[in-house]
Formats: sequence, structure tokens, C-alpha cells
Amino acid sequence: MNVENQKKEWFADWFNSEYYHILYKNRDYSEAAAFLDNLVATLKPGLEDEIADLACGKGRHSIYLNSLGHKLTGIDLSPESIAHASKFENERLQFFVGDLRGLNFPSRFDLALNLFTSFGYFDSMDVNLQCLQSIKTCLKPGGRLLIDFLNAEWVKQVLVPYHEKTESGIVFRISKSICDGKVVKDIEFETDKGEFHFQEKVQLLSQTDFHELLSAAGFKLLNEWGDYQLGAFNPEKSERYILLAERNA
Repeated sequence: MNVENQKKEWFADWFNSEYYHILYKNRDYSEAAAFLDNLVATLKPGLEDEIADLACGKGRHSIYLNSLGHKLTGIDLSPESIAHASKFENERLQFFVGDLRGLNFPSRFDLALNLFTSFGYFDSMDVNLQCLQSIKTCLKPGGRLLIDFLNAEWVKQVLVPYHEKTESGIVFRISKSICDGKVVKDIEFETDKGEFHFQEKVQLLSQTDFHELLSAAGFKLLNEWGDYQLGAFNPEKSERYILLAERNA
């Protein structure tokens, strides 16, 4: 039996796996585009502003924003994802392999986006702080950071312990639990290559956690929203926690 497990950090193997892209291939692109339209209308980035898409995956959000005329740099840990995204590069759209814990784009960006729960993958608040400090160094003084994260309280209320999903003839058996302050998703399946088991782990960071992290990293909180229509955030009822912060001068 060939069982594939995480070698070091769960996201390094899983996000670079062909099966990750199979499982999530039918994500709602129209919802994502509507959210991005709302962000552009609200944040009003200039067409010459430098925008970073942090943990960009295969670049769909960067590509969409670039289609609206914006200058984008997409950064992701997965070489496979960046190899795919790079096929869409142009003079105003670039992609790089990079780790949020150690970015190397000094004071380059006017706006950084971290979308669709691409934060909190690590094991400690210290590493979360390290990520925010790394992002801060990439922003110009007064540059803005937008993080779109799950609402931890909402997740606790609606967690579905088990379900199955079939994509491309593969039956993915998906179990979810809350353990050590994280929501843990176990993903098991079989193909003609053998049996596989991957995990996703995301810290259930609260509104207070983010407030403390942002302050410690040198950011000022500007606004908070609770959904992709940018409605007000309600800690008990909102499905998302979306925050906007500014790098202190």
C-alpha cells in the first residue's frame, strides 16, 4: 500500500499535489470575482499601484484583477501552482515562488491581498507574527493589507464532521474536527496509484487574535467586514472575517 503523508509541513505537499487541484477544481469563480469587484470598488487601488496576491495558488485572483487593468504580483509556496500561473504573465502580471514567513520584496507594494483563508497554517502565534512582519516589509509606508479569513466562531457552529465528494472519478472522504485550537480536515482517497491521506490545518484565530497580531507587527486596523458583500462583521453570525490594515509609517 502506498500511503502518502505530509513529509514536513502539511501545506507544502498538499498544495503541490495534483489531487489538491482535482478536489477544489469546481470552486465558485463567480463568487470570487464578485468579491474582488467589491474590494476594488471599496479600496479603490490606482491602476499604477503595485498589488501583491499572497498565497495566490494558481493565480486566478491575480489574473482576474490584472484583466481589470491592475498591476499584480502573485506569490505562492507551491512551485506547481506558480508554474501554471506563470503561463499568464505579462508586463503587468508576474508570479514568484515565495514563503510568507520570509518575503523579499522590500517596500514594493501599495496593497497586499491574502484571500480565501490563506493564513493561520502554522503551529504558533509567533509564526503568524513573523508572517505579518514579513508582509509589512513588502509594503510601502502607509501600504494596506487585506486578509480574508474564516470566522472562527461561525466555523465552530456549522462544522460538518464528515462528508464525501467525488471529483474526476475519485471519491474524497473528508473528515473535520477541532483539535488544539485548529480546524483539522482529513482527506482520504484511493486511485490506481494507491491510497492517500492528506490533512489541512487552520488555526481558529479570533478577532482579538488578529487585533493583537496586527498591533504587534506594526499595523493599524482600518476596517472589518463579515462577508463577500462587505457587510458588517458580527462575531457570532458572520461567515467570514475580512480585515483591512495599514502599515504604520
